[in-house]
Amino acid sequence: MTMPVNGGVEFRAARLAELPELAEFWLAMFEEIGQNPRRDFCSDWREGFARYFERRIAADEAAYFVAQVGAKLVGAAAGVLSDGYPSEIHGISYGYVLGVYVLPEYRARGIATKLTELTIDFFRRRNVAWIRLHASPFVRSIYTRLGFVETNEMKLDLSAASPIRACR
Repeated sequence: MTMPVNGGVEFRAARLAELPELAEFWLAMFEEIGQNPRRDFCSDWREGFARYFERRIAADEAAYFVAQVGAKLVGAAAGVLSDGYPSEIHGISYGYVLGVYVLPEYRARGIATKLTELTIDFFRRRNVAWIRLHASPFVRSIYTRLGFVETNEMKLDLSAASPIRACR
């Protein structure tokens, strides 16, 4: 599925061969908001990223979407179906949107919105009851316009006291 929109930007499902480049987009997203910098990752994180998405996409439990201008990837977003707690207990399927990233020079063109909409559609086709995501303050308005609401989720960061180095 390729959909041209927004002045030459095409949207489509990612190819497995693009996972290494998508891993770099994913990392850039985290680094831009000051979380999970490269130095905290295991040395083989890229391989783990590719293995995870290859497995989940093959099982139809995940999808990655890209925005492309010519031959250049300019944005990406992924969605994964829940694969454990609490879905396995209560039987209600939910999804998680992740890795929404657009190269800085292509922002403010509706690309992140369209990528997120494609991910939402992926979940709708799988009868997902609800969708979660973590939003940086910079893009929260995109998600609220799409109907997402803030929740009561909280976080405790233990990495500052003892850096996590539990690599495989």
